[in-house]
Amino acid sequence: MARRRLGRSESPAGATVPEVLPSYARVVDALEPVLRERPAAIVTIDGRDGVGKTTLGRYLAWRFSATLIETDLYLIPAQDYLIHLDDQINRIIERRMTSGLPVIVEGVSMLQLMKRIGRVADFSIYVTSRRQSSSEIMKRRLFTYKAAFNPQAKANIVIDVEL
Repeated sequence: MARRRLGRSESPAGATVPEVLPSYARVVDALEPVLRERPAAIVTIDGRDGVGKTTLGRYLAWRFSATLIETDLYLIPAQDYLIHLDDQINRIIERRMTSGLPVIVEGVSMLQLMKRIGRVADFSIYVTSRRQSSSEIMKRRLFTYKAAFNPQAKANIVIDVEL
């Protein structure tokens, strides 16, 4: 099937199947050899809030039969900083790795989170988008994070998601 932007096409059997965004296809192509070599890999998806990290993570989890950890679900709201339930995230990662299965961890400030739990990703994805959705507080947090960790430069692949 030809890869195009969002849309639907006919499969050989006549069923309608969704088509993959070109940026998603690039990630799949880059990630397949990593997961072939190391099935219990840790894959991280980083980027600003609202750029499509969770949607990409859900697609990759489906595509590779992986567990997706949406770190927003392990977030305790605080006014000027982010607090994650690090021990719970780390426990899920450990359980998947000991089972020999890949785990995808997505969220804002992934390098910072991984450092706190003493983990290093086997493959990292940084997602960008021209859409702007961050609050002023989040913009300050992200500026500080980017200055300290330089996540875009450290990623294995950077994709721009435009819907």
